[in-house]
Amino acid sequence: MDLKFKLDNNSFHARVSAIIYNKDKTKVLLFKVEDGRDFYLLPGGRIEFNEDSLTAIKREIKEEIGYELEYKLCNVEENFLKRNNENIMQYNFCYKAIYNGVIEKQDFNCLDHEGQTFHWINISDIDNIKLFPKMSSNYIKNINDNINHKIERSIDNE
Repeated sequence: MDLKFKLDNNSFHARVSAIIYNKDKTKVLLFKVEDGRDFYLLPGGRIEFNEDSLTAIKREIKEEIGYELEYKLCNVEENFLKRNNENIMQYNFCYKAIYNGVIEKQDFNCLDHEGQTFHWINISDIDNIKLFPKMSSNYIKNINDNINHKIERSIDNE
């Protein structure tokens, strides 16, 4: 059971995400949902009830792409969004990891969500793509291991 709840037009979500670099840290793995959204996201998903964030990110990445990686916490985000007259409060625990394998395909389909595709993006191009939340691009470019806490307020993904 996902750790989320809704009351009237307000909802809360607990989420995990991962910044997954290739072995030389020149590329990062992002995904898109093919439902009309025009932006990329970091891989991840919802934390389940009674699940810690590290276990959640390992489970989500294994389910979606099959990778078993070592993760290190890099930031905690508090996102406040308004979308379709719904106020969304989301806590996101973001981890970093390195994929040391050979990248056989630059783009590939998600293993457990039809219409979701993963893309290896050059870090040098990260400022030229639309990424949500916007602050994610700073975390991607900041390859060090400092832990950050950020708050972002956004309306309709702008």
